[in-house]
Amino acid sequence: MDLLDSKNVNNRVKKRSIAIACLVHLYLILGTLGIWIIVLAVFGLITATLLRNDIEEAVASVKNFNKAQPSKYYGQVYTHIQHVFHHPINIETDIFATIEQELKNKTPISGLESIAITDSDKDLLAPEQRSFLKGQASPTQRGTTLTLILNQSSFGAIRSFEWRVMVGGYIDKNAKFNLIAYSPFTLLFWIGAYLKRETNLLNKVRTVYPSAYNDIDISTQVRSMSETVFDAMVLALDKNGIDTSDLKAQKLQSMNINITGGKVNMGNVVQGAMNKITGAVKGAKA
Repeated sequence: MDLLDSKNVNNRVKKRSIAIACLVHLYLILGTLGIWIIVLAVFGLITATLLRNDIEEAVASVKNFNKAQPSKYYGQVYTHIQHVFHHPINIETDIFATIEQELKNKTPISGLESIAITDSDKDLLAPEQRSFLKGQASPTQRGTTLTLILNQSSFGAIRSFEWRVMVGGYIDKNAKFNLIAYSPFTLLFWIGAYLKRETNLLNKVRTVYPSAYNDIDISTQVRSMSETVFDAMVLALDKNGIDTSDLKAQKLQSMNINITGGKVNMGNVVQGAMNKITGAVKGAKA
């Protein structure tokens, strides 16, 4: 995954952004008799350094992270589904094999790759590593990548299977320029949350390109992945004699589409995730 790959979108710093920033800072430099240059240089350097660190950490967090957001390199969670069932024997291998085969048969995803991600939280006595499975789809024509992340865990004889579809945009050069250029006005508002590791600067400059066609491509891929995983789970659980009525009901709840008066409304799970992505896009463009 290339964080700068915007496909057929012209990823650039816009002339309008440069012009407005120059006018704003020139006015402040003249009004403060040059003192603003020092303020801009200090705040801009801090923001640029922290942003570079966040980008490098995100790339490294493919295999390593600190306390929160183990999959942030792949973007934000678009949809997250968990299914819990009881079975005395761990049938993880069978379920994952069925999911992989269904993905190969029904989607362009060629297979699932095993990845190990380590939590290197400094407050832990020792780092903890857990295994996940990853399926990668080809980016959309507007540089949005979609990644399927699966994992399994157990609590006695209770088995929990989770899958997430991560949506990741490219690093928007214009958003990056604005973040640094206006850092004297914004840094104090986000630095506290940043130091608490409750947020990261990468999300402020990473853009899921806002367009109708890109929305269609994202929705199609996300729903296709979720539909395929749901169907594979039903196949695998039925084969092992596990009741799947609740799983089928869960699928209807999360994948439902209501068509009324020519308008299509997505199910609440998908729609809620779309609202989060839309908010992230607006934040990056601000």
